[in-house]
Amino acid sequence: MQENLLIGFVVIWLGLTVGSVMLFQRGNDVAKKRRLWPIYTVFSNVVIGGFIIFMQPPVAWMIAILILLVPVTLLTIRSTRFCDRCGQASRSPFFMKPPQKCSHCKKPL
Repeated sequence: MQENLLIGFVVIWLGLTVGSVMLFQRGNDVAKKRRLWPIYTVFSNVVIGGFIIFMQPPVAWMIAILILLVPVTLLTIRSTRFCDRCGQASRSPFFMKPPQKCSHCKKPL
């Protein structure tokens, strides 16, 4: 049973990786990227949380890590912007504020 669950997590994680490359690294549909980025980020962090629960660390560690996932998820969504010109994602270095210019084409965001 646990092996099947682990295989399921691995398959979902590989699917998320391929989906991320296909959706966010390729193509120029910025509106689609902006719409799907929060959904993708939340879902991928839910998968990470499920994997943490599956690994069964000590309860205090598990709760701390799962609580930490919430602000990390929100800050990741907030600090990622997609350029209207080239369609690439730009991220601010320390989650403090959204980027002001595209890291690829240098156009203001």
